[in-house]
Amino acid sequence: MYASGNLSSQFLQWAFVMYLAFYYSPGGGTGFRELLPIGLTTAVLAVGRFLDGFLEPVVGYWSDRTRTRWGRRIPFIMFGGFPMCLFFLLMWYPPFPDSLPLTTLHLVVTNTAFWFCITLVFCPYLALLPEIARSSQDRVFISQLMQVFLMLGTGLVMILPSVFKRNDYGHTGMYAVVALLALVAIYMPVVGVPEKRFTRARGDEDDYTILQALKWTFTNRAFLVYVISSLFMLLGFQTILNTFMYVITVFLGKPQSFTAVVFGIIAVSVFVSFFFIHRFASRYSKKLMLSVSYLALCAALPMLYLLDAETVFGMPTITVACVFFFIMGVPVAGIICLGLPIIADIADYDEKVTGKRREAIFFGAQGILQKYTISLTYLTQGFLFGRFGYSVDNPFGIRLIGPVTAVFVLLGLVIFLCYPLDEKTLTLKPTIPFRWKKTR
Repeated sequence: MYASGNLSSQFLQWAFVMYLAFYYSPGGGTGFRELLPIGLTTAVLAVGRFLDGFLEPVVGYWSDRTRTRWGRRIPFIMFGGFPMCLFFLLMWYPPFPDSLPLTTLHLVVTNTAFWFCITLVFCPYLALLPEIARSSQDRVFISQLMQVFLMLGTGLVMILPSVFKRNDYGHTGMYAVVALLALVAIYMPVVGVPEKRFTRARGDEDDYTILQALKWTFTNRAFLVYVISSLFMLLGFQTILNTFMYVITVFLGKPQSFTAVVFGIIAVSVFVSFFFIHRFASRYSKKLMLSVSYLALCAALPMLYLLDAETVFGMPTITVACVFFFIMGVPVAGIICLGLPIIADIADYDEKVTGKRREAIFFGAQGILQKYTISLTYLTQGFLFGRFGYSVDNPFGIRLIGPVTAVFVLLGLVIFLCYPLDEKTLTLKPTIPFRWKKTR
């Protein structure tokens, strides 16, 4: 029931990433109406994510300090789920599509409010994982189960375009269905997870401010190394996701519904990879498996540069593209299922050092940096597309996405090699605070 809540996140965020920029700015030669110029659309989306970033640590601190009869996390999910889905739906219904200023204003307001609600719900939701899963194996397993729901949500979102007919303003009925499914999914943890029964009883803790909590968090060496490396990976991976629809429609000349085929290829690769990742992460370490995933993603991304040709290595481009999508699934599986357990490990070690249990502030601190990084992905996309082109006649900006994002992921890998925790370290009793400065 806990893992099924991840369906809601994937319904909403995947639809946002895959379709929203294309919905407002489909590009020349695609045959769809353009509501906003691509530079304006990506700037608005970047601003929404940037402003939302300020809320992440606030929600994390608020959730860590909350005491209710439902627990510390469930109330945020309970009261934030409905407005989150409502603002998502409103983004796809611009009331004045013929007015550039009013359409821009509508997108600014609904996009910003939607991401505020996402933070209000999913920062506490993710912080619940370390409390209901205590062992490393349980955390990896539940994280993988969350990714199974993630893939299920992704598949439904990709299949829906083939069910609904496109009109001038997009698949309006499709986005209503997505919002409804997300609404049902987000209340599954509320109904099925009695938080107070699973979490450990806590005594009274010393009072501390949000600035103190953030200071402790950002002086935690393990967290700092991991989060900086993950941000470079996110900068590359999210930029690829932002441009997926352009690769399919501009490069491959396929309809939007072809995303279902792409998803099927990636899903098979991810599911097969899950078995190996779970086995090797238990046998070796999460650090090793995540490092290998970074390296594999870095090696795969430059292949995107080749997909604009009629043939690649003497083979049809569509065949090479399918191979590319399958290869992408292997590192994606490692990245999406190991990140949450690593943050949970960091929170555990931090509790040993400080005596305070602060899962949400770690997810909140990570979230604020992720939001700023995602803002940069839209600006990166907007710059490359605006400077080098993203249309059928001039797609060079799309081709550059592969090599540019590979460099970002490579930087993330180099930084992550300095990550100081592993399964053996976590079992040891710390003798000094695990921070940059050795202070008591």
